Amino acid sequence: MDWNKTKSIFIIVFLVLDIFLLTIFMDKIRASNPDTIVQTSFEETLKAAKITYPQKLSKEPIKDAYIRVTTKKISEKDLGKIKNQEVKTVNDNTINAILKEPISISEDFSPAELKDFLKENIINGEQYSFWKYSKEDQTLVYYQTYNDRKIFNNENGKLILYLNSEREIVSYKQTLLENIKESTGKKSLVTPFDALRFLVENNEIANGSKIVDVPSLCYTTFVPIDDYQVLAPTWHFIVEKEGKKEDLFINAVEAQIVKVTEPDKETLE
Repeated sequence: MDWNKTKSIFIIVFLVLDIFLLTIFMDKIRASNPDTIVQTSFEETLKAAKITYPQKLSKEPIKDAYIRVTTKKISEKDLGKIKNQEVKTVNDNTINAILKEPISISEDFSPAELKDFLKENIINGEQYSFWKYSKEDQTLVYYQTYNDRKIFNNENGKLILYLNSEREIVSYKQTLLENIKESTGKKSLVTPFDALRFLVENNEIANGSKIVDVPSLCYTTFVPIDDYQVLAPTWHFIVEKEGKKEDLFINAVEAQIVKVTEPDKETLE
């Protein structure tokens, strides 16, 4: 019997067996935890694309509900609460007001400056959260909130403060949402990490971009109906590249990109 030949056969057989067992083992790992493989691969994609993001970006699923809202009709009783302003309504749902005494803001404006003004002079003013200051349009834009989340880009829950050339608030336009109710049964939300992956895979985020801070939850319109609207929990990402910032939104239930268009310059009617 040729011992050397027999030994070589045994070595080959054991090598093939080892490869076979390793393949089975790796298949079991992939089957038991496929998300880990996918996440690792996506993290490598982000690194290659030089897209940076907060390391504390959550990969843990949470649940939340759709909300239903209606547009508030402005009553004479509502108008009676407004003091030191010349007020009129448009279409029963919009307040146009001119302040009898303009309110100054600082050159380096901070939303905290107007906290008391909103509370004391605007109907449900504490429900509005600052969105942006446009020096070009001379406006301060606020959106109504629910559970401290902005109801974003909703023309029926919006406050626009108009400034003069001396940085004084001279007038405003306001709409309000009411009867805000959560739908029954909470839905599982896409995690912020998976939402980021969806945006990248759909070419919404360019190479070399930076995700500014952890995305926040807001609400955007999911179903507009004549008498009410259904709003969906939505992840809001702020993406920065070469000093320019962009706001991106993704429906956190349906994993759909929400396209938001800024309206043309708005004026008091």
